[in-house]
Amino acid sequence: MNEKFEEFRKISGIVYPPFSLDFFERHFFNYIQKYPELLERYIPVFWTEINNMSYDINKLQTILDSLPQDGRRYFTIVQHADGIHNKLQNTDVFFLGGKGDIPLALIYDNPRIFNHYASNEKTIFCSFVGANTHPCRVQMCNVLQGKPGVVLSIEGWTNKIPAHKQTEFLEFTSRSKFTLAPRGYGRTSFRLYEAFKLKSVPVYVYDDLLLPYTDIIDWNKLAVLVHVSQIPNLYSILSSISDSQYDAMLKYYEDNARLFTYDGMSDYIVKRLLN
Repeated sequence: MNEKFEEFRKISGIVYPPFSLDFFERHFFNYIQKYPELLERYIPVFWTEINNMSYDINKLQTILDSLPQDGRRYFTIVQHADGIHNKLQNTDVFFLGGKGDIPLALIYDNPRIFNHYASNEKTIFCSFVGANTHPCRVQMCNVLQGKPGVVLSIEGWTNKIPAHKQTEFLEFTSRSKFTLAPRGYGRTSFRLYEAFKLKSVPVYVYDDLLLPYTDIIDWNKLAVLVHVSQIPNLYSILSSISDSQYDAMLKYYEDNARLFTYDGMSDYIVKRLLN
């Protein structure tokens, strides 16, 4: 199976978010090699990478259509927000923040960066540094503008974020008690998980709820979940959270932190497939 799809595991060279050291699809490809019993079910395409460059979609479809339909159920992994453009048969799609069947955490890993900033003192009540990729982000910023302890920086989207904006994000987020993590182009964002790594409680503003691991964790113990209809009350919602509730959220994350690593997420996928 690996050889059949080899030409569809090209590397685009695009690194997004800028702090990411590796993308999950490649990490999982290497991880799954130690489970030979699953390799014949795995479609090893780097969907996110090929979506970032031109590829022969028809040739790939021909290969996908040639897969044996002998009762086995296939699976694959995709991170790209647009999901998979090819047609898949009898396949479970594990997805990070985009489209598919089984949601995963939209994470990346960079321990050096996160560890450097995570110990910063919390001097900001809540913050948002990001792009105006969805109307709810603009509405959120309009509602919170000028509120005590709120830091906001919203601009147009680009996949080439200048160094000073990267530093600004890390500084503000790591110094924030709450990190505003509204949905963007996709139904969720990396920011939801970056907040955890920087020891800040994320505030997930959503219109169509998309959260992983709902079978094993309670997200109400982990983050502040706010529907877009609640944006006018967002500041009062955050202000009503006690210090003990806040500390309990941070503790609950620490108890489940492995799930928000590449290896932990890979373990989760394998357990689901084997069970």
